[in-house]
Amino acid sequence: MSVPAKKRELTEKQKIFLDNLCINGGDVLNAIEVAGYSSKSRGWLVRSLKNEIIEYSRNHLVSSSVKAVTRITEALDHDGTLPSSQMDTRLKAAGDILDRIGISKKQEIEHTGEIVHGIVFLPAKQPMKEIIVKEI
Repeated sequence: MSVPAKKRELTEKQKIFLDNLCINGGDVLNAIEVAGYSSKSRGWLVRSLKNEIIEYSRNHLVSSSVKAVTRITEALDHDGTLPSSQMDTRLKAAGDILDRIGISKKQEIEHTGEIVHGIVFLPAKQPMKEIIVKEI
């Protein structure tokens, strides 16, 4: 059993940055400015908050999964008002979201193999020969 990772304490500026990053749809420079960081701090700030940004992204995808399921079920009742290319694009996007959060079609792969155990016969061992070294 693994121990859950302890959530780290974020500073007020980090919280403001993350909140604004989520609200503004991912505009990093805007979120940096609103939080009061220098525009030169983009690289280290994003690297230091990488795990928190990834967690938000996962949660955002999960919340979008309901919309994805709705799009797929709407395709069942497709009445022809949307062009088929647009419907295909929507279905692909919905399928990608569901794949990324772990809800997707399951694939089963069957592996078969034959294991052959061979017997190898070795020649009989000859008795060791005695070697005598003569000194000259």
